[in-house]
Amino acid sequence: MKKNKHTLIKFLKYSFKAHKLYFLVLFFQILIRSAMTLFGAYTLSILIFFLEKGNYKEALLSVVVLVSIEVGLTFLNTYIKRLVEVHNQKMILAIKQMLSNKIMSLPFQYLEDPYYLELKKNAEMGIDNMGALSSLMTNIASIISSFISIIGLVSIIVSFDAFLVLILVAGILLNILMIFISMKYQVQFYKSLLPINFKYGYYLNTMINTTNCKDFRLYSLGDLLCEKFNHFSKEVASNVAKAQIIAGFHASIISTIQYVEMAGIYILVGIRTITKQLPIASFSLTISAAVSFSDAISTIISASGNYKRSIEYIKPAIELMALPEDIHLGKEALNSIEEICFENVSFKYPNTDTYVLKNVSFLIKEQEKISIVGLNGAGKTTIVKLLCRLYSVTEGVIKINGIPIEQYDKESYIKEISALFQDYKLFSYSIQDNISPSKDLSQIQSLCEEVGIREAIEALPNQYASCLSKSYEEEGVDMSGGQKQKIAIARSLAKDASLLILDEPTSALDPLAEAEIYENFNDMVSNKMAIYISHRMSSSIFCDKILVLDGGSVTDFDSHKNLMKRTDSLYYQLFSTQAKNYKLTGKME
Repeated sequence: MKKNKHTLIKFLKYSFKAHKLYFLVLFFQILIRSAMTLFGAYTLSILIFFLEKGNYKEALLSVVVLVSIEVGLTFLNTYIKRLVEVHNQKMILAIKQMLSNKIMSLPFQYLEDPYYLELKKNAEMGIDNMGALSSLMTNIASIISSFISIIGLVSIIVSFDAFLVLILVAGILLNILMIFISMKYQVQFYKSLLPINFKYGYYLNTMINTTNCKDFRLYSLGDLLCEKFNHFSKEVASNVAKAQIIAGFHASIISTIQYVEMAGIYILVGIRTITKQLPIASFSLTISAAVSFSDAISTIISASGNYKRSIEYIKPAIELMALPEDIHLGKEALNSIEEICFENVSFKYPNTDTYVLKNVSFLIKEQEKISIVGLNGAGKTTIVKLLCRLYSVTEGVIKINGIPIEQYDKESYIKEISALFQDYKLFSYSIQDNISPSKDLSQIQSLCEEVGIREAIEALPNQYASCLSKSYEEEGVDMSGGQKQKIAIARSLAKDASLLILDEPTSALDPLAEAEIYENFNDMVSNKMAIYISHRMSSSIFCDKILVLDGGSVTDFDSHKNLMKRTDSLYYQLFSTQAKNYKLTGKME
């Protein structure tokens, strides 16, 4: 319970920060609902009071006044309800934006950790699929307005007979017991359903992902996925059906307690009205108050159950928001990368004991072109991640221009790095925007000419304005893997950075297209420092030096010409083995 309280406080804090106006609108809705409940308890008794006295003129006037107030309150309630819905959506969008910003500001290690990836999925599921944000606020408002109403209704009931309160309290205690049992089961059900629903969602998203269609048609993967999807969908449906039956049983017991309670109230109030010869108006007011009291308790019961579920749904999002952000204390401004120095750098990924890099040392000077080669798992991409400050070194130090990279201001540091990763992403924008929203068309055309994609783009109906997706744009285009990679290369070249990192930049290109790009690379990046990572050894020929990694350690760091003289070196073996598969033309130094 204490954890739920902390979760609620944090949720309210984030929600208020996201959209303050929503709370003001919700406050007015609470007041109006409470007013309607209390007014409804008095309405009939006021009319009966005048009729009992024989004041028919006053009775008619009271009808007009009461109906006018009822219409006014109903109008206000309907209007404020609509406002709450509008501002609720604004709050949800604002919180989603906060979550997105939070994810972008987390240390990169969280985004490669299975636990936090699942946490992110659960947070999204709670917000999108379960409607937890909206449900939580709605139920909190219902509970508060019902409590306010109960305070006013209790004063009416006590004035008639305090014993009635004891009957109502007894019913409340029984209902609270049933609520506790019901909520406990629902929380257990949610926790047991979460991993099943996660798998269900995975198979559903995989099946409807259009990029998987070719594999489904050629292999039996589609049948396997359908089988798994059907299995988990049946499991989800079975669990939900069972939960609904049990929830219905709990709800029926709660309703039975309420009906028995109200029967006792009717009998007691009726007997007292007859024996004491009390006015019918008093009987009407007390019964109306008791009924409204019972309805308010029912609302609290229902809202409390929904509140408990919503709290569980929202916990992953709150846990995600509470994660520490990536802290960068550096204040040095970086204007240009003129030298990179790794000094005895060792690194192991968080929550692992295996070193990916061990005592790595090398020096790259201004405008040098370096190729990093090695077998799979040698640590090539890890060096890139460290340079991009996605991770911090475990041991040793990385210096830029003689200063440890942590001492640089992160924003100015990142401005000087342009990186094309092997798992690069293009987005559902125009080709021009994907390359660079800030460059003019002539600059974009020049870049596309250099990487050999201009002709293909200008053959399209909308040329550089073509959207790289057909998902929501009818005239969108779907280009080949090689064409997309060339666009990604153009994007990396478009950034005015002094260091260019290309991690498997030509993996989707044929050897001839790759050779053409590499032959032009030196001209394209003549004024930049460049680091290439490629399994195709031909890229090394154009570089000043080759950094050879083996098992996370540097075994060689020299020019292609010198390394080829060492016939027992790993680089010689890699280059020679791959060269046999190609008919090389021209002179190779």
